[in-house]
Amino acid sequence: MVLKLVEISEIIVGELIGNGAIEIYGVSGIEEARKNEITFLANPKYRFAMKNTQASAVIVGKGVSANGSKSLIRVDNPYHAFIAVLKIFSEGEQCPKPGISSSAKIGNNVKCGDGVSIQAYVIIEDNVTIGNDTVIGASTFIGDSAEIGSQTYIYPNVTVREKVRIGNSVILHSGTVVGSDGFGYATVGETHHKIPQFGTVIIEDDVEIGANSTVDRATINNRATIIRRGTKIDNLVQVAHNVEIGENCRIAALTGISGSVKIGDRVTLAGQSGVVGHLTIGSDNIALAKSGITKNLPDRAGKVSGFPARAHNQQLKIQALNQKLPSTLQEISELCDRIEELEKKLGI
Repeated sequence: MVLKLVEISEIIVGELIGNGAIEIYGVSGIEEARKNEITFLANPKYRFAMKNTQASAVIVGKGVSANGSKSLIRVDNPYHAFIAVLKIFSEGEQCPKPGISSSAKIGNNVKCGDGVSIQAYVIIEDNVTIGNDTVIGASTFIGDSAEIGSQTYIYPNVTVREKVRIGNSVILHSGTVVGSDGFGYATVGETHHKIPQFGTVIIEDDVEIGANSTVDRATINNRATIIRRGTKIDNLVQVAHNVEIGENCRIAALTGISGSVKIGDRVTLAGQSGVVGHLTIGSDNIALAKSGITKNLPDRAGKVSGFPARAHNQQLKIQALNQKLPSTLQEISELCDRIEELEKKLGI
């Protein structure tokens, strides 16, 4: 794809400074960019990099002045504008041609919208519905009566189990399993008896789930594990049965969310976080890396960290005190020795 700089400025609604006729063939970081590529500058402290970049144009903030050597596009949010340009140039690379591969196996009563791409060795069982312009990657399995919305991208080797409902503009990366059985057992004596898992999973619009993540189905029929609109989930995340995750949350890699947890909107769970079952985490909270959440958090509790998770400022104080423990123990030992000597002298 080739776009003139003036066309890019119109797309991102920016103020063009310089030669709008420059042809742009691609996008890159400010240090890696080459001639006829466009880059961006979001942090003013890196303005020095503009002098050395080989890019033909730079997307900058409103307050950045031209230095005479580069064409600029001024916008309110350079990072957001750069993402928009990245999407434009990547569309051709990431959108396979519509059609159904001859090696795909399609069940009965499958309804596909316009522009759907079903790649090699896909298996789609009966009564599945797929919306317009959706891509089903190679070797993916779609179970009976699943519903998949429009403009959704399912990468190769994804499993979507029966009755799962997936919205529009969802991205599921390779290895993701949606609708696996929840970890439910009734122990009698020394034997663990499996509890059948009859529920489903609902993934709302604009959700992204990273590679090798798992979302378990709800236990009881007519119940669902729910991931709401705009939430982004990293690789290697476990979402257990009956969990409800709110809108626009961010969940980083290696996080584990136990069964029946309810998470509000705009919650961040950083890497290797863990949440005990049946808890409620209110909206607008942040759990820092390796947090172990063992009790409910109200809305806007702020940042928590540590295990068990507590207010981050409190956790920092505890960490600081832990650093002093060896010297404190040494002082206590010396004081005990002195007291023992004094008692001997006093004949106590």
